[in-house]
Amino acid sequence: MTRLAELQNDPAFRQAVLAARGASSTLSGREVTEAEAQFLVGIALATFVNAGGLNEPSVSHLARFSGKLGASETVDSLTQH
Repeated sequence: MTRLAELQNDPAFRQAVLAARGASSTLSGREVTEAEAQFLVGIALATFVNAGGLNEPSVSHLARFSGKLGASETVDSLTQH
């Protein structure tokens, strides 16, 4: 199992995705896809961690799911459709 698949199968992550999908769909007026909701939850987790919102061992647990950006990759290049 890959790190991403492990995170996507985590019950807490699944609940967060469902909540984000419902809220985003309501606010945007269109059905948000599961992939879009997973992306939003990932951004929220990364922001929360970078702001010091999590302590060990939570940060270590989440860090194993984070990938490495390539030399030519940026957040903008990864988020363009």
